[in-house]
Parts: sequence; structure tokens; C-alpha cells
Amino acid sequence: MVVDLFGVQALPQAHRLLELSEVAAVILENVNAHFPIYGAQQRSLRKAIFGRATGGSIEHEDNDRITVKALSDISLTLRDGDRVGLVGHNGAGKSTLLKLMAGIYQPVSGTVRVEGRVTPLFDAMPGLDGEDTGYENIITSGMLIGMTRREIEAKIPEIEEFCELGEYLSLPVRTYSSGMQMRLGFALVTSLDPGVILMDEGFGTGDLRFAERAEARMKDFIGRSPIMVLASHSDRIIKAMCNKAVLMEAGRIVAFGPADEICDQYYESVHAAAMTERAKRLARAESSSSDGTDLGSKGEIGPSSSVSFPEDMTRPGDDVARLCSARLLVDGIGDPKIIDRNSLITVEMTFEVLKPGYVLMPNFHVFLQDQYVFVSSPPQNSELAPGVYNSTMSIPRGLLNIGFFLIGVALTSVNPLNIHFYVQHALGFRVTESKASGIFKEIPGPVRPAMEWNVTRA
Repeated sequence: MVVDLFGVQALPQAHRLLELSEVAAVILENVNAHFPIYGAQQRSLRKAIFGRATGGSIEHEDNDRITVKALSDISLTLRDGDRVGLVGHNGAGKSTLLKLMAGIYQPVSGTVRVEGRVTPLFDAMPGLDGEDTGYENIITSGMLIGMTRREIEAKIPEIEEFCELGEYLSLPVRTYSSGMQMRLGFALVTSLDPGVILMDEGFGTGDLRFAERAEARMKDFIGRSPIMVLASHSDRIIKAMCNKAVLMEAGRIVAFGPADEICDQYYESVHAAAMTERAKRLARAESSSSDGTDLGSKGEIGPSSSVSFPEDMTRPGDDVARLCSARLLVDGIGDPKIIDRNSLITVEMTFEVLKPGYVLMPNFHVFLQDQYVFVSSPPQNSELAPGVYNSTMSIPRGLLNIGFFLIGVALTSVNPLNIHFYVQHALGFRVTESKASGIFKEIPGPVRPAMEWNVTRA
């Protein structure tokens, strides 16, 4: 289980250790990292590329060698207090960038300068030996991550108390469950006096009860670090642990800024690419519809402020009902892509009923990125005769929080329950707030309803 660390970016720096109180920095200037791959004609080429390089473009240099340009023209400056998340798809270069900062990889050009001690946490228990006891592995792993034997021995009582492994620490680690190994590694790593923390993904911490204890310990650990850089595919973890983020694509930095904004930008770019691909599928389906090709109830379309299916285009649905179109209206005006949260948002869906005898329920599903926000349907449903119908739902002003939202459109019959079509990501839009400032830009959660409050003196 990955610890949820909401609020880490606001941790005070006052209780850092004295030796870490000096200003730290990570500075990269025009950095390039290339990996030459020899024996390009061998069958192991694909394995070599994906095992060695983590991002960038592939260029052929001669008949027997290609070069993977994992990072290109990277310039980045991080200062004391920065908690930075690296986001991007697999192969974007996140792990390569971390290893460059850690000194594991060397750039072919450009400079990498790290001011302050580095604490790379790519493996919670480096050098783990299943035949050694827990105590022996603590000594070995501690020395591998830069601690002296005296420092490690001084930390052992703290590690014993926190990992709660008791007499198991005197037994070979091969007798441990995976959760017990996670506990031991987490207790060891977070006992360090951290420098510049470099983490790939996150820490596993075992069961729920241990995770609750681990949350406070991890907050303190990160709070004692001058700089943290975390690569993760989870926007929830990035937003919780980081105050800034870097968006990477094909070994380059695309954007750098506040974590919430960069995560939303990444999510929009992913769905924009998906929309383009799905539009191509629609075009192929339309051209082959005469052969009986049908997209089915999944509805292969992508997010935008409107989508429509003319009569001569394959429509999501079945022989009972099919989707004709869906769109967003903001204060009565169509085709919005960026919406102020204080506007009235109306979702409209048009569908065609093909067969009589069904009690039909239109319903809309609202997501903040991958997080389910709510599903809504009319309070009353009735049997609908064949024909074209229009259904609308209005989202109250100020209900949605800031972020990138998706709306799925569906039609369901009741008694018996049956889904005739469900296009999960039919509509997509960004919610902003023109007057947002300070703390009101940082409020978490998918919704921010205006509640009735009354504060009186007791």
C-alpha cells in the first residue's frame, strides 16, 4: 500500500538537522543522455533497448549501432524547499533523469550539479540477502546507502521499535513475508538523515494499520529533506507529496510548474492523444459500417466539449437505443473547453429509441480525471416509444472544484436492468476560477459546494 501524504508540501523546515540547513540545489544545464546500442541486427535488440533506456528517440547511426537519446536538452533548477514530481508516460525519461541526478548515469553533454548530499531511494533494501538475518541486512543495507557502522548501530533500536518484527529480526530474511520485508526496508530508509531525496514511484508499507503509522513518519522524513524529486504515474501521490511538477515527453521537459496544474496538463494531453486515436477508429468504423462493423456499447470516442453521430455513422448502442450526440452548454452557450466554476454547466444528450416496451433511464457519470465524482439520472423514468429524445442535466454553479473533468453518457433500461450504451469519456473540460488566489487554489477534492454556515459567539 502506498502511503497517502496529503499536505506534505506545507511541512515546516524548522526541524531539519543542522548539517542540512545549508541551502541545497540541483542544477541541470543543457543535459543530454544517450545510450549506444550495439548489435542492432541481433534478436536481443528490443530487449536491450527497453532494459537499458527509459525514454527518448531512437536513431540509427550505422548498420550495427543505434543510439537511444534518452534525455535531450534538459535544463532544470531546483532549490531548497522544492518537492518536485516527474510525470509522463512510460519511456518519457523520468527514471533516467533521476539516475542522472543520483550520479548513476553520466551525461554525454551538459552539466549536472548537485549541492548537498544525495539520498537515492530506488530500492528500499539495497543488497538484501535472504540468507542473512534482519539485523545483518540492516547493517549491509545501511552501509550501501552511505551510513557508517556506528550510525547504523545507533539507529537499530529505532528501527526495531518501528518495524515491529520482534524476534524475526534474528531470523533469515527468506522467512519473511513480502509485507515484513517492506516494513524493514521502510523503517531503515526513514531512519536516515536525508539529503536530496530521489525516489522512483513510492514506498510500499504493508497493511493498513502500519500505513497509518508510516504516514506520519514519512511526512517527517520528507520534511527534513531540503529537496525531493519523485517519479510516479499517480497524480494523487504527486499532488499530495509535491508542490511542483515536471511534465516529460520523449526525453524532454514539456512543462514545469505547480503540481496541480502540471498533472492536469498531463492528463489533458493523454486524453487529447486518445481522442485523436479514437477519431481515427471512428473514421475506420464509418467506412466499414456497410460490412456490419459496430463500435458496440463501449463507444470508442474521446473527450471534447461535444460529440455527434450522424445517421450515416456507426452509433454506440444496440437494437433498443443508440446515442446520437452529447454536448456541454455553459450559461446557455455551447462548445466550451475551459469553464469557470461559477458558471452553470448543462450536459445534454440526444438518443434514439428503436424499440417500444422499455423503461429507459438516461444517466451521466462525472469524473475528476480517474476519480469518480458522481452519477446522476432523472428522478422519474418511464417507458419511451420509438423516436428521438433529448435529455439534460444541470450542474449547479460553484459545485465542481478546479481540475480536468470527464463526463460519461449512458442509457439504461430498468426491470430488467440493461445497459444499451455507455460512452465513459464522451465529454471533457477544464474547470478554472478567475478569482481564485492563495489558499482557494489549493483546496482538495472534486467538489466544493457552497454550504450554509452560521458562526455565533457562544
